[in-house]
Amino acid sequence: MPEMTRYFLPVLVLIVLSDNMARGQPAGEAGFISYSLNLQAGTVLPHHKSLTYFNREYVRSMELNAWFGHPGPTAIQEPVLGAGYFFSGMGNRDIYGHLHAAFVSMLSPPAGRRLPVQLQVGLGIAYATKRFDIESNYFNRAIGSHLNAYGQISLSGKIPVAGDRWTIRPGISFHHISTGAVIAPNQGLNLMTLTAGVEYLSDHRYPRPVLTAADTIPKGRNRFAMIFAPGIKQVDWRVDKHIFTSSLIFDYGYMIRPERSIGMGISFFYNDTWAYIPYIRTEKDDSILPYQSALHISLQMNKGPLAFILHPGIYIYMPAKDESYMTNRLGIKYRFENNLTLQLAIKSHWLAVADYIEWGIGYEFNR
Repeated sequence: MPEMTRYFLPVLVLIVLSDNMARGQPAGEAGFISYSLNLQAGTVLPHHKSLTYFNREYVRSMELNAWFGHPGPTAIQEPVLGAGYFFSGMGNRDIYGHLHAAFVSMLSPPAGRRLPVQLQVGLGIAYATKRFDIESNYFNRAIGSHLNAYGQISLSGKIPVAGDRWTIRPGISFHHISTGAVIAPNQGLNLMTLTAGVEYLSDHRYPRPVLTAADTIPKGRNRFAMIFAPGIKQVDWRVDKHIFTSSLIFDYGYMIRPERSIGMGISFFYNDTWAYIPYIRTEKDDSILPYQSALHISLQMNKGPLAFILHPGIYIYMPAKDESYMTNRLGIKYRFENNLTLQLAIKSHWLAVADYIEWGIGYEFNR
């Protein structure tokens, strides 16, 4: 547990930063807090054969959120920051147990008055009640540690009732849980759920934090970023050995709105674990080069200096042919006034087969 805690320290730092920045602001800048409760039902998406065999139960989940919005005529056009708690089954209570997750998230503005659909992206830490154990839980190859990374992507509708105080929220959610291969075994679990929720706009005020302040349009709509993001992986639970990995990311985005950008990028990877494919082998194939590269679509949603990113892409150079040709990155980053940028992300194959956790530092600016 202490070993995993230091891997997820960047998440804790971001949460503490967000909380501290919400203090000491003028009373006139106060906003309102809204609360939501979502009940969910769905299934495990079995991306490994063993998960298909052990997927015995429907997934039932509960999610609580607090959204820190603020009043004003433009508020509906701005993303909203939030914090949430997610509790869920994982398809087999005897083998996988249950999941508790705490996360920070961002909710996009509605797509339009005729299409009141909102995107929610979240990232945080999860605790799995059961993990792999060679003696007592040998069949759990999905989760190798109690402490895991948690990612969420959701689409929800917005149906006001009783004025603007209450809102009904139907939707669909995708959840990912894994150790990011920091501790093996790490097949990870992906959940797909249908949601039915209710949201309540309270009278509770809070000091409007700096990171949610309405920024002026940046100097130039062209966003450029360069991030170096190292990581670490364990290839096989039978070998007490961790291998260094890293990503070098060059990213471009055009800001279609001050808080949203879309663009493209390229990533270069050093990932020597490819030589151990299919990960159950303990002997390395030295003929496989440890370098890969990929092109990705860059999707970013900002709230002040805080941003959530999504980078779906395809490999353009990949010596190991047994793995997926698709890659993805789901992450959160913080941009300081001097453009220094910190980033934490889950790099994956396909859209949600975790490869490793990236801790990034770099530089981002607008022109």
